[in-house]
Amino acid sequence: MGDLVLQSYGCTDIGHQRSCNEDYIEIKDSLFVLADGMGGHNAGDIASRLAVETIIDFFDSTKRKKSFESDNNKIQDAIEHTIIKTNKLVYQQSLNDQRLEGMGTTIVLAFFQKPGTMHIANVGDSRAYLLRDDTLKLLTEDHSVTASLLRDGTISKVEAKTHPYRHHLTRSIGTSNEIKPFTTFFNVSIGDKLLLCSDGLWNVLSDEDIIALLQKNVDSKKICNLLTKRANELQSKDNVSSIVIDITEQK
Repeated sequence: MGDLVLQSYGCTDIGHQRSCNEDYIEIKDSLFVLADGMGGHNAGDIASRLAVETIIDFFDSTKRKKSFESDNNKIQDAIEHTIIKTNKLVYQQSLNDQRLEGMGTTIVLAFFQKPGTMHIANVGDSRAYLLRDDTLKLLTEDHSVTASLLRDGTISKVEAKTHPYRHHLTRSIGTSNEIKPFTTFFNVSIGDKLLLCSDGLWNVLSDEDIIALLQKNVDSKKICNLLTKRANELQSKDNVSSIVIDITEQK
């Protein structure tokens, strides 16, 4: 069996109702990062871009200083440390500039460590999914009021869809001095497809929609565009962003 190869693409769209795009995405080497600037807050677009760029810079410097080798726990610690430092920087900037007061953003990232480990982290309600053997699995943990109520068993999935606080986040980057990201890792397999996305996408597409589009025998760019098109057809009220990662084998 040859080495694993990642074929990826990301796209972001302003959508139907927003006057600006507060989502921001970036792919650098084996690091994939997506952020959703918080709607209704000042400078959500600045917060998302600052968070993504800071994470990439911090992660680059951490990799240069330390030899990760294949120590998954060290990588998890580095990712958590990077997100905590990023949060402090965004929060401090919001305090230093009155125009940026109250800005915040979600974050979701994936980092591929050779030979075959994928690390995932998130803060807020931007998500990562894995499609394997026609089964879709949510990899991240939503930090929102409704997600907390769901985990407690206080409300049902049906009730969550229309809950008045379904868009209220319990954690986000830049809105408080302390943050605790969710992190996990797993071994990837040939044929896996990963999707990172903002709530402007997952909030309107059903799991069946996502599965059907990820299963299409086309490249990651085409799938990203199809996901955006479907979200806009369903009248998503938010910006729509996604990163699709296709795990293949080097021949």
